[in-house]
Amino acid sequence: MRSILIILLLAGAASPALAKDIPEKSAPASFDALVERLRDHPEVRAYAEKAESQRLYGDGERGLPDPMLMLGVQDYAIGRSMSRDQQQKMIGFRQEIPQASVREAKVARGHAESQKTRLAADYALAAMKAKLIAALAELQRIRAQEKIYKQQEAIFATERRSLAGRVASNQGSVGTIALQQADLTEIDLALNDLHEQKHEVEAMLVGMLGETTAIAPPEVKPVSWTRDVAGTYPVGIAGQDVAMSRQEIKQREGEFGPSFQVQGNYSRMYGGDNAGTITLGVSVPLWASESQRPKLAGAKAGLRSAESDLDNARRQVTERLSHLQAQIATSAKKIELLTSKQHSLDQAADAMLREYEAGKADLPAVLKAKRDALGVQAMMAEERAKRISLIADFNRYFIKEKNL
Repeated sequence: MRSILIILLLAGAASPALAKDIPEKSAPASFDALVERLRDHPEVRAYAEKAESQRLYGDGERGLPDPMLMLGVQDYAIGRSMSRDQQQKMIGFRQEIPQASVREAKVARGHAESQKTRLAADYALAAMKAKLIAALAELQRIRAQEKIYKQQEAIFATERRSLAGRVASNQGSVGTIALQQADLTEIDLALNDLHEQKHEVEAMLVGMLGETTAIAPPEVKPVSWTRDVAGTYPVGIAGQDVAMSRQEIKQREGEFGPSFQVQGNYSRMYGGDNAGTITLGVSVPLWASESQRPKLAGAKAGLRSAESDLDNARRQVTERLSHLQAQIATSAKKIELLTSKQHSLDQAADAMLREYEAGKADLPAVLKAKRDALGVQAMMAEERAKRISLIADFNRYFIKEKNL
């Protein structure tokens, strides 16, 4: 009997630590190192390189086209040509000068496109960080539940010995042992599920980091949100589409203005005379109705489409963040209720243990109370991991994350 009491006391001593699962910690330095490794992930790196490419292409639109160097010989006698002594040799250049407003609009459009891609890169990194936090929380939950189920197995073993003794003394039913065995099978199934879940999470970590890790997730708190979605990634990315469309309109409007051409020639006549020519040219929008005007109308339609996409992004993000915010609040309430329930079950188990020691309760009832308390701890571990994942998913939408 004393050995049974010792087992119960050990199980009770282990319960408070399990009630807290693995102690929550602030983000360790090693987590920051993992985030830096995520920055080198191919998906994020590809976005960053693309953004730099777009910025450089935009800068290139500011320059002028390369000048053209021209060499020529004029009026050279061929065959029966009657011209004599009229040849001249010429060297010259020609420089096209496109409309300045068109060039600046192209530069601004390229920079807006680059900024959009940079936001997409940051958004991808934020999503990976949220996924990493969720994976670490899942590993923490799996480790906690494995310990809890192992403790339940130990209690089942003690309970089985007690039931077997009661059956042998004609004080218990064989059916009770069968039911107890069925409950023990549920524990084995849960442990097998945890084993499979651990492999899945570790495979996810290998995909992100190249290897698995066992560090605890960082402590996360939801970003303070007042239903303003202007500072979120989806809205920021859609906003860059609007900026690009506006620059497209400026470019098309600028094409109605004149572009210029400068040409200079130096020639030497056959008799030794020299001559120079400077030519200035300006474009005339003679065919604007067939070329520029349809393009301008198309650019304005593109702006209206981008603005509609921006409005849709605002609505979708507001809906998603509102739902996540409600889920986080519900999860916090569940954790509060589970904490209260666990406290009550711990008190009941302690009281029943004292009654058992006083001969007022039987051992199976005491063990069942202890198993019920451990079952709530398993639910608590799962709900805490869920809440961490919800907060990480909520925070990833914001351009300036305040929790990491």
